Amino acid sequence: MNQFINAWKFTIDNAGYFVALAIPVAFMEVSVAYMLQPIQDATQPEDFIDYIDSNGGLFIAVAFIATIIQMGFLGGLWIGFTSLSDGADISPLDAQIGGVKKFFPLLGASIIIGFASLIGFIFLILPGVYIMARLSLAYGYIVLENKPVFESIQESWRTTDEHGGRLFGLTLAFVALTLFAALLVSILIQPGLTNLIFLAVSEYLFAIPLGYIYFTLYKSLKNSID
Repeated sequence: MNQFINAWKFTIDNAGYFVALAIPVAFMEVSVAYMLQPIQDATQPEDFIDYIDSNGGLFIAVAFIATIIQMGFLGGLWIGFTSLSDGADISPLDAQIGGVKKFFPLLGASIIIGFASLIGFIFLILPGVYIMARLSLAYGYIVLENKPVFESIQESWRTTDEHGGRLFGLTLAFVALTLFAALLVSILIQPGLTNLIFLAVSEYLFAIPLGYIYFTLYKSLKNSID
């Protein structure tokens, strides 16, 4: 419970920093989702084909930029946590740029972790959450220690062995909160741009404190080794 409360306190205390860090990725995420809305309304296969013919190139370009910025946010979040915790002077923009520099390792780790978690979700929801939680420190090893993708994933799995249950419980709590917020937004706000904006806000509102929980575990494990 203390970790849960401390994560929210840290996020609120540094809200301005995290808002600046999250705005670019949230904007791109909303843009991609907004571009896909016409497909959701398509009722005939030819409507889908016509949309792809007319907007395929633009969508690919926007999705590519969104992926770069998303990886920048993912890496920048760990850099930002380190900066704020250690009293370093790394701006949100510099943190984002630092994350972008790790684009390929972060993307590779995201694909592997996402695929592994998906397998767990296919069988049951809870194994997927557990796998995601156990592999959550991999991004820290990539960004902060420059370790390769597979070594980072293996290290995350190894070092979280004694903390699996606690990580699972905290991750499950945040996943449940995120899904509840998304459901509430979908009920209260009609589909459209406003709906997408609130969905993005709710997503990162819970992703940041959860990320801080992963970061604090990473730091405590490093300190215990040192």
